[in-house]
Amino acid sequence: MLTASGNNLFFYSKSSEEAEERMEIDFLLQKDKVTSRHNIRPIEVKSGKNYTLSSLKKFMNKFGENITTPTVLHTSDYKVENGITYLPLYMTPLL
Repeated sequence: MLTASGNNLFFYSKSSEEAEERMEIDFLLQKDKVTSRHNIRPIEVKSGKNYTLSSLKKFMNKFGENITTPTVLHTSDYKVENGITYLPLYMTPLL
């Protein structure tokens, strides 16, 4: 759905022996036009109801000045909480 909407998809992974340095982000979307430093949208996809967002939170702490609208695609309802937008899976084409 993301590529069908015309997005170029990128992935972020950092492996490290230290747990606080390890992270993996499912998708990174880049804005078509660079309008400010906030150009990258990190997206995590979660299939179950119980999940953690440790990688997304680490990514937000490390690259916060370069990202816009951290997003979680999940099976529940829309909400915004702690600076993260949670979207139901069926809303993916709206990204």
